[in-house]
Amino acid sequence: MACRGVRGATVAEVNTTYAILGATQELLQAMLQANPGLHPDDICSAFFTVTEDLDASFPALAARGIG
Repeated sequence: MACRGVRGATVAEVNTTYAILGATQELLQAMLQANPGLHPDDICSAFFTVTEDLDASFPALAARGIG
């Protein structure tokens, strides 16, 4: 079994739940498409960080809907 790390970054244009979760979902989908051998069930952990000005939602909520 291979072990690898992938990294991505995105921008939420405004501080709204819709913008934060939408940007996160878009990023996660792009990462899965760019890494065809990577499947959601293979991911054991993920780190989500935001800047202080983005507090309307937590990006990890978007990850729960992927897969």
